[in-house]
Amino acid sequence: MAVLTSFRFTPNSGAICIDQESWHIWRRKNWFTDHLYSLIDPEAADRFGVELVYGGVGHPPYHLETAELARLKLRDHLARPDRDPATVTVEALGHIVLEAFRDVHRRRIDDKLTFLYGFNADDLNTGEFMTPHGAVAIRNKDVAARALKIVHGEEDTGYSPFSPPVEACLIGVDRRYGFSAFCLKEKDGVLGFQSCWFESLGQGRQGPALRFARLLNQRTLTSRRQGEGRDRGVFYLLDAISEAMDHYGQDGGFVRMMIIDGDAPDRAGRLRDIRDDAARLCVEIVKAERMNLIRRDTAVGLLAGLTMANPDVMAVERRFFAESADPMVLGKLLRRYKIEEPGLPQAGPERRVYCPESVNVSACNEGVLS
Repeated sequence: MAVLTSFRFTPNSGAICIDQESWHIWRRKNWFTDHLYSLIDPEAADRFGVELVYGGVGHPPYHLETAELARLKLRDHLARPDRDPATVTVEALGHIVLEAFRDVHRRRIDDKLTFLYGFNADDLNTGEFMTPHGAVAIRNKDVAARALKIVHGEEDTGYSPFSPPVEACLIGVDRRYGFSAFCLKEKDGVLGFQSCWFESLGQGRQGPALRFARLLNQRTLTSRRQGEGRDRGVFYLLDAISEAMDHYGQDGGFVRMMIIDGDAPDRAGRLRDIRDDAARLCVEIVKAERMNLIRRDTAVGLLAGLTMANPDVMAVERRFFAESADPMVLGKLLRRYKIEEPGLPQAGPERRVYCPESVNVSACNEGVLS
């Protein structure tokens, strides 16, 4: 969860994607941590036609606590029987999520102050705090100065030194404005509107930002407003996060992606959660296209198959290798061989395993398959 990207596909659809590598306690890292959460209950989503997805980078427990608290606040907000659907927009709900984000930030500060000195930020403002023996004034200048640094964020509240800053992206869709996205940063504490149709946060955020910039700078204003479409949008989103994973430290592992489609008639179509084997295969398809082992249109079609409801991952993988000009070289690439170096070993099971039935297997193994 070191890098996060989001991208608007059309005025009513978009997606968010996050990697799963995470660093803890100086040098230990894992490959399974992600913080991507759907915040709206299914009943409320169907009633108001709204979806809201939260993704974060930085310190993992911060985002888990924020998402759980935001769900409670949103559930209470949307449960009122007199709630006007016209007022239920991504921006309005985003301010509720921001409130939860701030509450977690304040709780962490108060916990550290209480651990060190026995008072919280409110006590620091008033200049005294209560004890079982009565009020005690905060008179020590060094204590007050350090406490103020903690409140201002100049001293961390327990993050790993390798963790990126705590930042989050909120994407959603509503009946009034369609797709919207916002950014939340612990150092700012505001809800920032995503006006350029993409977001890139965390370690290596420059890579996806450059990739999106190259794409959007080639489009006219009308084309940018219309969007790339769902299928090609998925490709560009995964291509952008692959840019970060290929070239920046702390980015890696599997990915997880949530796609929101405001034009879908039901919840199953409005929100798709792409994870595990399907997500990994998505990244492998994009890597193959980046190395010119499959065509761009082929990659887009394969990704469309993986991001539909209940995808047949094995069938898509078989087609993936069959569409490659050289399945053996593709297999080497996915096993992290340097395929552009001379002397690449020619042995491998890919031609035999993935060779189409209509092609002679012996010819396929000899490299005749085109």
